[in-house]
Amino acid sequence: MSEPKTGALVAYCGHDGYFIADIYKVGTANVVRANKPVTPDNIRRPMIGATHHMSDFPELGFWRPDLGLFVVPESQVKEIKNAKSNRP
Repeated sequence: MSEPKTGALVAYCGHDGYFIADIYKVGTANVVRANKPVTPDNIRRPMIGATHHMSDFPELGFWRPDLGLFVVPESQVKEIKNAKSNRP
């Protein structure tokens, strides 16, 4: 991921769902800031329509889903090409 994005639909690693977030590049990391805490119960399902995918592999980074805040190496946030809009 090389550009910041406001209002991204971020596929949550390991879940068939996404959440709304802003993505910022800081040095060699991406900061993903959700608009609310992220839980398996409040992500939007299915994952269809996500614009970005965030992964915890190979490095976990800093994950605080209770704060809606994730910091991962920039290579672990990828834009999904040809994502069909499913914007709420």
